[in-house]
Amino acid sequence: MNITQDRSRAQQPKRQGEVLKTWVFDSVGPRKYALQIRRASNGNPCLWLVEGVPQGDGTFRKFNITVWSEDFEALFRTLDEVRAFIRDHAITTPPGHRYEPKTDGRSHRESSAGKIGRA
Repeated sequence: MNITQDRSRAQQPKRQGEVLKTWVFDSVGPRKYALQIRRASNGNPCLWLVEGVPQGDGTFRKFNITVWSEDFEALFRTLDEVRAFIRDHAITTPPGHRYEPKTDGRSHRESSAGKIGRA
């Protein structure tokens, strides 16, 4: 028996999935976003939603959400409902609002964390 044949699945190196298509757009602020259609190593397609947050050294810290193909229909149906809600309730950026970067050294997430749940 070959020792490499006996390795458990967890010990084997993880193969990266194939990127089929990427769409990228910039935030009004410093963030960048990407949407990718990918194919996992087992062949299952998925959608990656990626947010890139710039770091002081010129790199980006990335956060991503994976939505698997079996959930595409529910995702897009829900997004259609969200879009309709936003349109029907005239939810827009307030007039005169503009992006103002934080200057106190805290990230946007840190500075707005205390505001969650307040009306």
